[in-house]
Formats: sequence, structure tokens, C-alpha cells
Amino acid sequence: MSKRSMMILLGLLLTALIFTGCGGNGAAEVEEGEMEAEETGEVVEETASMAEKFNYEIIGIDAGAEIMSTVEERVMTEYGLDEYELVDASEAAMIAEIESRGMVEEWVVAIGWTPHWKFPEYNLRFLEDPLGIFGEEENIKALGRAGLTEDMPEVAEVLSNFSLNDDQLGEMMMMIQEGEQGDREAMETWAADHQELIESWIPEGADGEGATVQLLYNNWTCAIAKSNLMAYVLEEKMNYVVEKDMVDVAVLYESLASGDYDAMVSAWLPLTQANYWENYGDRLEDLGNIYEGAKLGLVVPDYVTIDSIEEM
Repeated sequence: MSKRSMMILLGLLLTALIFTGCGGNGAAEVEEGEMEAEETGEVVEETASMAEKFNYEIIGIDAGAEIMSTVEERVMTEYGLDEYELVDASEAAMIAEIESRGMVEEWVVAIGWTPHWKFPEYNLRFLEDPLGIFGEEENIKALGRAGLTEDMPEVAEVLSNFSLNDDQLGEMMMMIQEGEQGDREAMETWAADHQELIESWIPEGADGEGATVQLLYNNWTCAIAKSNLMAYVLEEKMNYVVEKDMVDVAVLYESLASGDYDAMVSAWLPLTQANYWENYGDRLEDLGNIYEGAKLGLVVPDYVTIDSIEEM
């Protein structure tokens, strides 16, 4: 082989070695980089949308409640929540959904209200409402059928005097929720520790002489608590016989307005049950506020990392 041929061959061999070495080092760097990414968890993933984090759902309450219409027609529209579905649910079903998702810290948003025992139990908080759609604070009222004040003045008066604060209503609701006693028995236990308060509601010399008072309530924990407490007061303190029935909210207002029942202590106004008041209010007596400063809105657990509805 000539000297020139040997030089060419040697050059080709050196080029091949250099190329192989560079390629080998590059592969090693890529592999090393992948190992470091696996070790540190720095794997790039597609970021889930906000709606996807909430499973595209807002957990609601009873389908007929005005607050459901407010959320669907105003909140979802004005905040641009087109990807979400508003899910009808009873209070129990809504709480069960919050509890099950909370066990694995899965994001959940629901219609919520205070006072309610679920806030401390599940570390819930309200999302800010910059547009003010949920409005001012709500009141929980006692309502009577038309003519109640004239027919049963003592009953109307005790209902007008019926008033509870945060701590009192919160204690009552927790006792109902815990279920260690029946609803009536739980409220009798609560009443035993609050006799001075109860006596302040009762008209002087009240005696129903065994007359029947018919109460209506819905299946919300606060309504169950207040209705059973008032049944105790009317029967044990004022000598009435109480008949009470649990019904849907729509039936609550319709039956009271028709005069088939006497009173209820679970009206949420001016927003939550506004449609029912609009339809039936002219046939009802507003007996005053039982609880003032109730609040409504969209709520999330503390582990959810947004603060406002507009971030949804």
C-alpha cells in the first residue's frame, strides 16, 4: 500500500473514532438526563384545566331551590363557567360528595351556606364572589299561614320571639347530625341546658289547651333542628299538640299558603327561596327572623388552591 493510501485510511479511522465518541457521549448525557428527571420527578405533564380538576361539576342542592337557578343562570353565565355542569343533590348527597372527594383531596366545589356544621367538619371556605351575585346576607325566618296571628296569637308570638345565634344553632345542628339520639330527643337534651333562653320566647300565661299546631319543615339539618325544638316548646311549655311533616321545599310553601298547615321555621330569604316567596308570599305571614346573617355561595375545601369564582 502506498504511503498516500495509508494516510487516507488513517484519517478515515480517526474520523470514525471521533464521531463514535461524540455520539456515545451524547447518548450517555441523554440517558443521564432521563435518570435525573426520574429521580427528581421533573417529568413534564400536560396541565389539567381548572374545570377538569373539579370534574366539570358544581355540586348543588334541591333542584327547585332559587339558589340553583341563580347559580345556573347568573353565576355560571357571568363567570363564564361553560364547561361545568350543575348537579342536583340533596343536602346529604352533597355532603357525601364533599366527604368522599376530601378523603383523597380531589377538588370539589359546591353550593354552601352558613350556619352549617359541615364547614368546620370538612374545612370548607367560601370562594370570593367579585360580581356580588350571591348578594347580601340571608335571614332564616318563621312563616305562618294567612290568619295565624288572629287564630293562634300565642303560637304566632312564640314564633316571632324564636331567635338563635351562631353557637346555639351550630350546637343544635351538630347534635342532629351526630345522630346519637332521635331528632326530638336531641333537641330536648339541648333545651335542658337553655331553659332561660326558651322561657324568653314564651308569652306570659300561654296555654294552648291541647289545640293542634301543624308544622312543616324540609330535610335540611337546620330545619330539622329548629322544627323539633319548636315542637318541644309548643308541647312541653305551652300545652299544644304538634303534628309535623317533612316535605320538599316546593310543597312546604304551597301547603302553608293553602292553609293546610300552620307554620314553618325554615324559610331562607331573600335569595335562596325567593321564587317560592314570590309565588306564595301574599298568602303567608312573615313572623320575623330566627337567625340573621346566614351566607350563601360556592364553597371549596381548604386544600383547593383558588380563592375566587373567577379563577374557576
